[in-house]
Amino acid sequence: MNLILLLLTLATVVSAGGDGPGGPGKLAFVDVFNMGGTWNRTYGRTEPQQIHMTWLSEGGSFRVQFVTTDRVDTFKLMYWPIHKKKARYVEQIEATGEESNAFEDGGNAKRIMHIHNLKSKPLEKATTYEYKVGSVVNSTTIVWSPVYQFHTPDKTPSFQFLAAADMGVVNAVSMPILKKLATEQKYDFLTFMGDQAYDLADMDGTKGDEYMNFAQNLYARLPLLTTPGNHEGAYNFSHYFNRFSHLPYQESGSVTPLYYSINYKSLHLVSISTEVYFAEDGTAVDQVHSLINWLEQDLAHHKQKWVVVIGHRPLYCSPTNDKDCSYKADTLRNGLPDANDTNVRLTPGLEQVFTRHKIDLYLCGHRHNYERTWPVADNKALSNDYHNPPSFFQVISGNAGNFDGPDPIDEAAPTADWSALLYRGYGFTTVSVSPEALEVVHMESKQDGTIGREIDRVRLTKEDGV
Repeated sequence: MNLILLLLTLATVVSAGGDGPGGPGKLAFVDVFNMGGTWNRTYGRTEPQQIHMTWLSEGGSFRVQFVTTDRVDTFKLMYWPIHKKKARYVEQIEATGEESNAFEDGGNAKRIMHIHNLKSKPLEKATTYEYKVGSVVNSTTIVWSPVYQFHTPDKTPSFQFLAAADMGVVNAVSMPILKKLATEQKYDFLTFMGDQAYDLADMDGTKGDEYMNFAQNLYARLPLLTTPGNHEGAYNFSHYFNRFSHLPYQESGSVTPLYYSINYKSLHLVSISTEVYFAEDGTAVDQVHSLINWLEQDLAHHKQKWVVVIGHRPLYCSPTNDKDCSYKADTLRNGLPDANDTNVRLTPGLEQVFTRHKIDLYLCGHRHNYERTWPVADNKALSNDYHNPPSFFQVISGNAGNFDGPDPIDEAAPTADWSALLYRGYGFTTVSVSPEALEVVHMESKQDGTIGREIDRVRLTKEDGV
């Protein structure tokens, strides 16, 4: 009982905000949201760990990634439909150790982890599968992972996915809820809009290992589609590039996992890096142009009814006098300003691309709260109606469980006309997609590990061709 009281006290301290424990450069510790897991145990040198999967386009196949501490001779993926467990229905994919990626962390210890990616063959629709990954040493000994379940797209035109952002090991209020939802076979994938672990590279990358093992029971069951945040930036995003090299970027004509897209029924989902606008090594202009060129091409060629873009930083947020919500948001919307004349833009902004290609929703994080805009452009609301809106709307869902707790909100501060709803508290977002509508719902995550009240619900509809 004394231990539980202590953990609850720590959780209360963290949720009060400020420079909380467990943040960048600080050790993770056991609290009420991560206790009972295996994230901080010592794994065997060839034991599969940090297992996470992603969809390839239309959910027709999946790619899974896992890590071993040591190099292995061979690594394997075995999967089967749960209603067909006989040997003839079991698929086995394997690759040699030469095909693994030996990733060296940029810290002083130069730690090396061996990253393995395996792609399935085409999958049956409307099917629940089980799978496991394994590593082979000395040509005979196989070390298998636990078995995980996931489901493929059903034959209806509708589906749901989860969205969250900004969560580490400490004070991860939404993680117990998301892990439970991942077992229900109700949601088809998870979008995570950046800032994982706080930070992946800390302590020679061991904090990233802890986070990926903490998230394993979520990421190994629910295909993950993520974006880089500012807290993935260490060593030129090397941890993001390597730990998420399984993302479907090559399949969508991208040269980097920093941006990619996927089609899924009536949805075209695009993941971008907002961090290219804030590169500090003199390459920001070139990086932004590369992103915009790819994004223009990608958005010009899809045929899906709905377009959702996920990124880390918001184009609009409150309070408008905060640096993230003033000049940084302006940079994202309108492009990189010239240092000598801020009226001159060196690159395009994201908003002109979003409006030209008529995207429907921009999902992001970075701010540790929930905020929804009206249909918006040029820093003003264009409508208070989500039927045939004249522009996209934005949802910030950055309140999954940051080590510092939710961002404070000044209730007396003036609110911009584009802000439809602002919520300070923990939560996660669901998105329902059908040919008729795109519906966003935000749910409260209670600190006892249960789902609380519905915070927000908005339904977007549009006629074909709008």
